[in-house]
Amino acid sequence: MASDLTRLFADAPRDFPTSPLYGRLGTVVAADERLLAIAAQAPAGRLPTNLLFAAVHCLLLRDPSHDLAAWYPSTGSAQPPDGDPGPAFTDFCLARRPELVALMRRRMVQTNVVKRATVLRLGLAAVARATDEPVTLIEIGCSAGLLLRFDDYRYDLGGRTWGPPASPVEIRTRWEGTGPAPDLGPLPAVADRVGVDLHPIDVTDPDERLWLRSLIWPENREQADLQAAALEAAAADPPRTIAGDAVEVLPRLVADVPPGTPVVVFHAATRIHVPEDRRDRFDEAIAAVGRTHALFHLSLEASRELGPVAFAARLRQGDAAERMLAITDGHVEWITDPGSTPR
Repeated sequence: MASDLTRLFADAPRDFPTSPLYGRLGTVVAADERLLAIAAQAPAGRLPTNLLFAAVHCLLLRDPSHDLAAWYPSTGSAQPPDGDPGPAFTDFCLARRPELVALMRRRMVQTNVVKRATVLRLGLAAVARATDEPVTLIEIGCSAGLLLRFDDYRYDLGGRTWGPPASPVEIRTRWEGTGPAPDLGPLPAVADRVGVDLHPIDVTDPDERLWLRSLIWPENREQADLQAAALEAAAADPPRTIAGDAVEVLPRLVADVPPGTPVVVFHAATRIHVPEDRRDRFDEAIAAVGRTHALFHLSLEASRELGPVAFAARLRQGDAAERMLAITDGHVEWITDPGSTPR
């Protein structure tokens, strides 16, 4: 419904906390039926806000000649102009409507935040305390598979470090808990790792990489630099990814894993993009892994009950009760312990 779409864009200041530009542009779209009509072209299950903003960003990164580019730090603007970006944004969207709609129909909102690898490592450290067997790691919604390369990265959390000291990808995350930061090691041996995505990103394709860059909000330059370093490293040895719907692909993947052995199924900011009428099937496909294998279900998903920008890192082992490992913001700029109140 149009009213739902309007509310979604009106909530942009809350949903894009580190992008004042997107916060402002969301209110512009919410007040303009012409822009809402463009946003409504987003296919079901794809967030219209993120998709429209990424499509505009992608076109500007390709060609920053329009006046709108001056408002985007990612296009090289040292200082945005004074005034309101709304008129330039509206002009750009109306003039480039066919290209925007084509991008929105072809592309998806996909994993692009390398710092989420910190949560994967945190979860795997917990898995290592529960089993000493090698695990098979399956990431749902893997995009370019950058998180699958978690053990190639260097981590800095709460004054401690883990991972290869010479890694070109160094992930620094603030620890905001009341006690010491959690241990990110040791890790279990990984017998196999694979990612599943409706549209896996080819890390060797410049156009595919540009789309991932477009999904990063314009002000988040550090995040973009980290993504570029991870993509460069992955291009030398691309992760294994499989195209398809996890509901259909997951059973086939698990069938090739010896029965009874541990399987870690991981997803980060993925379930929200699953159409609501398919989420039960998504959940059931993961739970079904536990009928034949020792399942560890690790997730990082939005948790509105914890706050407007909070994500919960959760781990469920088999049929045991799910437990919360940590609370983070969506981009894992900070992590705190489960008992803390997110800021």
